[in-house]
Amino acid sequence: MLQREVLAELGLTAWAPHVPGSEPPPPPDPRVLAMLAKTVGMSPQALADVGIVLPGLERLREASVKRALWPRLRGLRTHP
Repeated sequence: MLQREVLAELGLTAWAPHVPGSEPPPPPDPRVLAMLAKTVGMSPQALADVGIVLPGLERLREASVKRALWPRLRGLRTHP
């Protein structure tokens, strides 16, 4: 619970599988998901399945948010 509250305060959305009887998590911004998936060479659905916490589009303008996100995305890049 605390982790989700902290992430919400930071403007981030934690992805988690839906547990029956619980409130479903909010969907990620499809624009952000598509852009980031293209960057790492994955389909948007594959990126969503990985479970990385993605910031909203407006949050990607913040340097600290980008610095925290890019190392995780680099680790997902597919190499030919």
